[in-house]
Amino acid sequence: MRPPVVIASHGGRIGTAALGVAALGLLAWDATVAGLGQALLHAPFVLLFIWLAWLFWGLAAIRIDDDGVHVINQLRVWDVPWARLEGVSGRWGLTLTIAAPEGDRSRTATAGARAVRAWAAPARGSVQKFARSAPDAPIIPESGDQAVRASLDSFTAARLIEIEQVQRTSDDRIRNDGVRVRPNWPTIIITLVLVGLSFIA
Repeated sequence: MRPPVVIASHGGRIGTAALGVAALGLLAWDATVAGLGQALLHAPFVLLFIWLAWLFWGLAAIRIDDDGVHVINQLRVWDVPWARLEGVSGRWGLTLTIAAPEGDRSRTATAGARAVRAWAAPARGSVQKFARSAPDAPIIPESGDQAVRASLDSFTAARLIEIEQVQRTSDDRIRNDGVRVRPNWPTIIITLVLVGLSFIA
């Protein structure tokens, strides 16, 4: 059994951590200058700032395993089985095309298809195109339990997903055919709590 693959932005996570350390350092400096009470009043704003940076820069991820592709975005989580993955595009960011269920498909080519944007693999900016070459897709071993982690742009991630779809659907096992979409409740709740605390402060 091939190991799972996790695509997430290494730079975004490192940048968010550095930004968080700097913001908490400023909060500590505020406590020494203005007093602990004033720093506690500013803490919800600082925590909201760090959380929003994490939300938009480091949270998003894509998990590829034998069941399909799992897209973890800021507000929604998509579980797309291989049987329903119709196509992958890297243009303007990674986009997965989900085919309609067998019973709902009509004779037209794209009837009922849905597009899902995956924020974990953004398109390369024009400066990046000239600055360095695109990252190579990681080599996935044929067996293992340890997740392979990578930080990829949209075109490389799309190519990797296409390769994994061929590799992971070559056997005759019965697979789940239903796409699951659910709200990313932890991020929604934390965001609402921090926004509420910021308004109260």
